[in-house]
Parts: sequence; C-alpha cells; structure tokens
Amino acid sequence: MKHLLLLFVSSLCFIQLSFAQVTGFSITGLILPPSFNAVSCDQTVNIGFSALSPAPNASYNFDLPYVIQGNNFSGFQFQSVVNWGDGSSSNAGGGISTTATNIVMNPPLSHTYSALGTYQIITTVYNPANQTSATDTIAFTVGSCTYQVYAFVGLDCNNDGTTEQNLQNVPFQLVGTNGLFYQNNSLNTMLMFTGVPPGTYTLQIDPQWLAANGYQVQSSFPGGTITIPSTGVTTYAFTLICNQGQTQLCVGGTVFCDQNGNGLLDSNESPIANAPVQVNGFTAYTNMNGQYNLSYVGNTNQSYGIQVSPNWIANSSYTIPANAPDSVIANPCNSGTPPVQLNIPLNCSSPSLNNCYGGYVFCDANNNGVFNTGELPLTFAPVQLFVSPNSTTSVTVYTDSTGYFEYCGPFVGTSNVVLAQVSPTWLIYNGYTALTTYVTLIGSNSGQIVNGSIPVNCGGTTSTCADLWTTVTPWIGYYQNSTAYIKLNWGSYGPGVVGPYTLSFTYPAGVSPVLSSIQNSNYTISGNTISWNLNSASTNFTNYDVILFSVPGGLINGAQHFYTSTITPTGSISDCSTYNNNGSLLQILGNSYDPNDKNASTDYMNENYPLGYLDAFVDDALTYTIRFQNTGTAPAQNVYIIDTLSTLLDWSSLTLLEASHPMQVVNNGNGIMRFEFNQIWLPDSTTNEAESHGHLTYRISELPSNAIMSIIENTAHIFFDWNDAIVTNTTFHQNMWLDGLSETSGSLGVYPNPALDQIQIDNQEPQMVQIKDLNGKIVINELVLPGQSIDIEYLMNGIYIIESENKQGKFIKN
Repeated sequence: MKHLLLLFVSSLCFIQLSFAQVTGFSITGLILPPSFNAVSCDQTVNIGFSALSPAPNASYNFDLPYVIQGNNFSGFQFQSVVNWGDGSSSNAGGGISTTATNIVMNPPLSHTYSALGTYQIITTVYNPANQTSATDTIAFTVGSCTYQVYAFVGLDCNNDGTTEQNLQNVPFQLVGTNGLFYQNNSLNTMLMFTGVPPGTYTLQIDPQWLAANGYQVQSSFPGGTITIPSTGVTTYAFTLICNQGQTQLCVGGTVFCDQNGNGLLDSNESPIANAPVQVNGFTAYTNMNGQYNLSYVGNTNQSYGIQVSPNWIANSSYTIPANAPDSVIANPCNSGTPPVQLNIPLNCSSPSLNNCYGGYVFCDANNNGVFNTGELPLTFAPVQLFVSPNSTTSVTVYTDSTGYFEYCGPFVGTSNVVLAQVSPTWLIYNGYTALTTYVTLIGSNSGQIVNGSIPVNCGGTTSTCADLWTTVTPWIGYYQNSTAYIKLNWGSYGPGVVGPYTLSFTYPAGVSPVLSSIQNSNYTISGNTISWNLNSASTNFTNYDVILFSVPGGLINGAQHFYTSTITPTGSISDCSTYNNNGSLLQILGNSYDPNDKNASTDYMNENYPLGYLDAFVDDALTYTIRFQNTGTAPAQNVYIIDTLSTLLDWSSLTLLEASHPMQVVNNGNGIMRFEFNQIWLPDSTTNEAESHGHLTYRISELPSNAIMSIIENTAHIFFDWNDAIVTNTTFHQNMWLDGLSETSGSLGVYPNPALDQIQIDNQEPQMVQIKDLNGKIVINELVLPGQSIDIEYLMNGIYIIESENKQGKFIKN
C-alpha cells in the first residue's frame, strides 16, 4: 500500500502565532492529467474542472481538463478567471458536492482564437468562502494537427507491372493549397507530419529526390487531395518507374572469409551470412551461403562503387582487405541469365571463443539430484547465471520443452565456472522449492557442452499440476469503421498433462467479433465473452488465434478498449501458478499502426479515468508487451531489445510470460534488461509478412513505497542486426487518488472493509469465490453460501482482489 506521510514538528521554543481558521474545501492546487497534450487541431479551447480526481472521459470532453486539489472536501462554490493570452478573458462560476465529476460552469469556459499559434493561458480558481485559490499557466498551441500515413513505395524500373524492389526512407512532402509545405521521411513505411494547420493538402514524393535517383511516379493510390484534420492513418501505395536512360542493373556474388589473402573464393573458405552489400544506394543481404543478388538502377557500362556496409563492418570482427573490389561495371538484368558475379573477400580475425553452459531443470521426484527416466522437465523455467553470489549482473535463459537451457556468450566472462539457479520468484509463484541454492556449471568452448542438472522439488507427485498461461497481444492499428485484429495466445509450460481446461476471451462493448475468423468453432458466447471448453494430452504446448473484430464508427476517438483472457484447468490437475492465467490488452481507438511498439496494461481495467492512471492505494502489477517486425528487405539474423526499467518498479518481480521465439535475457544491472533473440533469422515483411513479426510479454510489480503522483515510464530500444535502434513509444502510468474505481467485470460488495479476520460478500445464492493477492496468486478458492463469512485471519496484511460470478472487488486485510 502506498503511504501518506504526516510530519509533526515540535520545538523547544514557544512562539505566539495567530491563525485564521479555514473552513470548507481549501483549494491548494490546479493540475492536468499525466497524458495531457497541450496541442489542439482546431482553434477552439474548452476548459473543464473536477475536484480531487479526474472526471470520467474528461480528457475527451475538454482541451484543458483541470483537477482542483485541496483539503477538507465538501460541497463548495468557486469562481474561475481565465486569461486566454490573446487579450481576452472569461469569468465563470461553478459548484459541486462530489469528487471526480465534471463541474458545470456558468457560462461554459470556451474561447475561439482568430489566428493559429501558441498562447499563454492563465487559469485561476478561487473559493470565496475561505479565500483559497490556485493558478496554473500553460502554453497551448491551437491549429496544430498531426497527419499519419502508412506509405508503400515500390520500384518497377522497366514498367512491366512487376515490382522489383520496395524502397525505404523515401522523402515525402505534404503540400497545401494555402502554400504551406511539410517534409518527412518514411521510416519503416510510416510517415508522421506534425504541426500541420487544418486545410487541403496533396501528398507527394520529393521531386528533387526523384530527379536525383532517375525515378518518376507511375501511379499512386489513393489519389486526390487530403483534408486535415483526418482521423486514423491513411495508407498510400506509390509505384515508381525509371527515367529513360536509367536501367535495372544486377550484380551477384559471395562474401567470404579470405583465409589465405589471395582475394579468391577457395573451396575451404567460409561464407559470411547476413552481410549488407551496397551499390548506388541499394542494399542486398547475403544468405546463409554468403551469396547476394543485388538489383540497382543506373546507366549501362558505367562504373559504380560497391562495398559491404561500413557500419556493419564497424560492428563486427571483420576488416576490409586491400585487394577487395571497390567498383562494379553496370550490367543490365537479363531474365533467365545469372547476374555478373563479383565475390567480396573480408579479413576474418579469429574471435575469442566464448564459454558455453547448459543443463536441465526438472521435477526431482526421488530427490536424488539426477534427471531420471520418468521425471518431468520444467518448461520455460528462468535460469539465472552468476559469476559469483554477490554479482549485480546476471544472464537469464529459459528452458525449452525438454527442460534444457543453454547459454554461449561474452557476458559471463572467461571464467570456466558459473553459478546457476532457477529464479526464486518463479519458484514461489509456482509453489516449488529449490533443492539446492546454486548449481555449479562447467563452461566449455570446444563445442561440447558439459550439461548440469538443476533439480526442483515440485511437491507431491510431479504430474499433479500444469502451468497454464494466456496473453492478449495487438496485431495492427485500431481505428473506427475498420476491422481490428487481436491475437489471443495460450498454452501450458507443464510439467503435468493439462487435460480439460476452459479458455475465455472478453471483448469491449461496442465491437463485434467476426465469427468466421475464429479457428476453433466449438465456442459459446455469453454477453461479451467467448468461451471454449478444450482438452490437451500434452505437458506443454503453445497456441494462438488472430480474431477479427468489427469496430463501428461514431465512437469517441481515443476511447479505451480492453480485451482480456482467462485460462483455467477443469479436470483433476491443478494449476502450478495462477500468476499468468489472465491476459489483458488495452487498445486506444484511433491508435496508429507501428509494428515496433510497447503496450502496457494493469490487472484492473479502469474505463472511467484517463489512460495511464493507477490506483495509488494498490500495488499494481504491470504487463508489458514489446512487438517488433522486420520491415527491411532481408532476414534479420539477430534481434535484441534494450529495456531500462523504472526505478519505481520491483526489478526482482520481473517474470517473462511469453515470447514468440527462443530468447535469453541479460540483466546488465541498474534495471537495464537486454532481451536477445539470437539466430532468429526473422523474415522480412516483403518476403513473408506473417512470419516477420515477433514479441515478448513480461509482468512486473511496482514498489509498495510509490507515492501519490509518482510516475512510471518505460521505453524500449529494438535493434535489428547492425542497424540503429528503433525507439518505441513511452508507456506512462501515474499513481492517483481514484475515487469510484470501476472494474470491468462489475462491482462486488465486500464488508467490513478493511477487515481483520472475516469478510462477507453481497451474494444472494451460493457462489464460487476466488481471492487473489496483487501478484495474481489465488489464496482462497471456495464455495460461499448467502450470509456465510469467509475466514481471512491467516492472510498477510495487505490489499486483495476478490472475484465471484463475473464481479470483482477489493478489500484491505489489517
């Protein structure tokens, strides 16, 4: 629980002081929501007020949704004076007797500016009953719109109807009939023009760039003009052809390690994969055999420079020998004929060999420390590697379906010995215990790993529980009048056979599922929940379904839509850990499509407050999903993500829920996590769009000591091979005093609250009741009759979530 700290100061000195007694609501401050944006696309600004807490949807009703802070809240009347910054001002009065409610102002505080620009708006609120007041000044920009475009540019050089290459980083211009001009380069096919005044515009490719590269626009779709403001993201497709005199040219060859330095590809020399070869601004990557085939545009018989990307060379162990070719004579591409071959030698220094460590994690039924036949492996168990017990850095790797883990890398160092343990947090959540604190692993750089054994006491018979899990992840953008794609993921990490289980998926009001898109048709729908009764004879498995939803028009742009999932075993087997039995996804209506992003959600879904608000009296667990997509033109050999955790998060509570590909996690210390997808060979989107995506999902709790108004931010940096980082959006959460918290599944009455040893709920018939701690662990699961008390005396003091019959509530155990 967050703590409010009261300081009492005494003194040995006695000072005669006189105070005027303040009665009623004492105004102390005037604040704006954490997600507030001081920019408006139109030229009219509306100001609204609420007391102590934000009003529901206030950010969508007002440009400046102020929250009046104060003490001794009671019904009060107040006056407001606004200096709009353009020489005009307004006065209004209002009153309210409840918190978190929009206050009706008389007259409404609204002002339309005659000119675009940024204005200093000064707002004052004043309680005449006790002469308390607060003032806020903000620089607010009017007439500044954002226009987003998803732009594909294809090159059909010979105009035969076949696109030879998709172009990246193409400079675009937004040209207005008012003479205004805006420029932006496409990054991963996304364009974002900011600071654009309302009006009519035309989107075009920079004519100077076209001329410099010998291109002309053959077609664009859709054509015509653009009216701004515009909701959502517009998709454009441009096809370019080559000017006369420009020809589609081809070159191919092999990039290889030139061991004897003769510049020739000899039979015993090794190819180099994923090397970017560049000619005249065009790039092609070598395949697994070191071969490249590069198409570029130029003039026949002209000489063009050829190189392996210097940036890639600088980030590798290779160097360029003096006898490497640096130019190529242009030859046209001829259908059915191999291109001119030009092999490129590189110096490959002998890299220092890294030690490799590996082993198995398993349920040790007979406690002998040996992985015997019949004993069950533990899947997706996080294994932490340390150089020493006091080390501040570590590597975390996850076991596969056989319980096996492996790590080869420089982080652990040259030491031949490391210490290994299964994450203590993971063991606790699964109800397991370690049979030994650390296991010593012997490293090897010979290619033969000396496998160790990490036995775990799984309790009782090792087949009595299975670790079911589910997550919900975004697929593409989320807009009105469109079809949304939501990915439902689920599975089991073992160790036991799952048997029968139920999977449910709840979607927000106002949208409707496209039933034909659901892969498993054996479902039922009750209200807004799709449910499946499923069965699995496997100990571990992974499934997913991309379900389509129709999102109608006429909704509030920026509204919060929550999608949640739940998975529960229904047979004789129990769930090893309920920490990962619930998935959640928050979609913001009108959100742009960015294939590399970060999404965050909490256990409770709070539609009544602006995005990013947390209940200051709950120790929230945040679920983060990082998505990435290879939008290049060749497979990505390695992908890694640098994620710096907020100091307001409990780093030790980080638990990986799911990853799309095999992954290892390096803890660099100071909250800096490195998620590594080594040898992923992620296809590019032009070759295999469906397989070009990847993601990971983890859960982490905030610190109990976080104060009201504390802010938790998080940004990830995604690296594809040697390329510069792609920086995701920044997630934002702020602890606030939220009155009247609304749970998505309805409110469940609990009394007394807080409670010492017993509670009752407002059920009118027998109901199954689950009580969870704030980490999602079920601590009570029992049938409760009407009027029956629930014994909570043995629970630890803290806040708990109670659920019954699709209703939810919270209570405090003292």
